[in-house]
Amino acid sequence: MLQVVFVKWGQLYGVDAINRLVRSILQNTSCDLRFTCITDDFTSDYAPEVMLKPFPAFAAPFDSLKTGCRLKMSMFAPGILDDGVPTLFLDLDTVVRGDVAKVRDHLVAHPQIHLMKSHYIQWWPVQRWVKPVIGNKYYHGNSSAVGFYPEKYHWVFDRFNQMVVGAPEEARSKTLRVDDRFISFATRDSLRVFPTSLLAKFSGEYMSPTHTCEAVRSQLPWVRSRRSNQVAITFAGADLKPDRLMKLKPGDEIRYKWLRTRWNHPEFQESWQD
Repeated sequence: MLQVVFVKWGQLYGVDAINRLVRSILQNTSCDLRFTCITDDFTSDYAPEVMLKPFPAFAAPFDSLKTGCRLKMSMFAPGILDDGVPTLFLDLDTVVRGDVAKVRDHLVAHPQIHLMKSHYIQWWPVQRWVKPVIGNKYYHGNSSAVGFYPEKYHWVFDRFNQMVVGAPEEARSKTLRVDDRFISFATRDSLRVFPTSLLAKFSGEYMSPTHTCEAVRSQLPWVRSRRSNQVAITFAGADLKPDRLMKLKPGDEIRYKWLRTRWNHPEFQESWQD
């Protein structure tokens, strides 16, 4: 069994994005699944497999938590998800291409919380050991996909609520401005990062500082093998959203921060078509 959870508020993404994800997951899976969507929208036509849950009560005003995607912290609230079941949260701009049972198996083998790769230097395995030296610094993972067992991390929701209305200097800290910063900070003693052979960000996996670098990298045998077997790709970043990428033609340039590539991925565009 794998529990898949989405969080939806406002109008940025419609219910079609959720239903499309559910369809692609079901088409590729070999394990039992349970879908939950935490939302403020109970009137749209969700896929019948999706169980809807209202947002839990937060200590801070609901609207204030829309910035920085902090409403995603609701996935850790007690009573929202079933305890004892490996859980995968996915952002709604994700493309699922493989069997999520691989993610389930990875979480069973490694039951700690997982975020996605963010830094180039993967120092997350040693951060708990070097904490006396680095102080409050922490590996900042990406929360486009989160893997965890709910019962092990209810305390994250409680701690967030305590800090977000705490001392002014604490409430204003950058750790509390974005959901994945807080998750990375709070869970740094147990945090793991999904291998990119399972889950990857498009910007990190398919973009490079130069077009030549990406052209060479994309032809490396181990890179081609890894990409062909990935379960899901997330499209984090305002410049990499599906509505924009759907309009691209082969060879069009995409830029994101210091990274770039030439679009050559019709397989992703096909995934976004209804």
